[in-house]
Amino acid sequence: MTELRTLLTKGLRPGVYRWKADLTADQVRRDVETAGWNFVLLDTTSVNDKTGFLDICATAFDLPRWFGRNWDALADSLGDRSTGEPEVVLWEGWRELLDHDHDTVDVALQIFTEDANESGQLRVVLREADDVPDVVREVPVL
Repeated sequence: MTELRTLLTKGLRPGVYRWKADLTADQVRRDVETAGWNFVLLDTTSVNDKTGFLDICATAFDLPRWFGRNWDALADSLGDRSTGEPEVVLWEGWRELLDHDHDTVDVALQIFTEDANESGQLRVVLREADDVPDVVREVPVL
């Protein structure tokens, strides 16, 4: 059993976390689903701005066609899709996006944290970067 599966089995609380691990996205998906949780891969590796981020979110979270591609719409859509079922979001590429658009990462983290606190559903996991930028310095480490 991997460290992640152990954390999930013990009931990882909703929130946003930094995580240092060498597991591939497929291995993470397998561990999450084996633990009986839902999994979302949010891969923004090739994204440079808010528009691209919101497009990736629409696909990753399977948001409705009417999703307005703005911050309020993202917050509303995440809340609307909430089932209360535990869900792990593996955010790959957040560090690359941060290099291009600091504000997008900052606002996204705020929205994810708010949704996690309100819905009790999301556990957003950021792959730990070699450096710890200010925007994630206060994010707890798994």
